[in-house]
Amino acid sequence: MKKESVAQFSFLMVLIPILGEAFLDLMKLLQGEIVSDLGLLPALVGFVAAFITGCFACRFMIEIVRRQRLVWFAIYCAIVGSIAIITTVC
Repeated sequence: MKKESVAQFSFLMVLIPILGEAFLDLMKLLQGEIVSDLGLLPALVGFVAAFITGCFACRFMIEIVRRQRLVWFAIYCAIVGSIAIITTVC
C-alpha cells in the first residue's frame, strides 16, 4: 500500500466526525440552544475560508508524506502532546 493512499484515506476519514459535529452544532443553533450574534454571511465566509485552507493543508501534508518520512513531525507531535497532557493534568 502506498504512503500517499494511506494519507489520503486518513484525511478523508476525519471528514465524517467533522461534518457530524458541524451538523449537530447547526441543529443546536436552529433549536435555540446556542445563541450567536454572528450573522449568516460571516459564518458562511468563515466556513468557505476554513474549507479552502483545510484543502490546501491536506494537499501539503500528503505531498510531505509522499516525498519523505515524517519522523521529525512525529517527534514534534509527541513533544507537544506530552506538554499538553502535563499542563492539563497539573
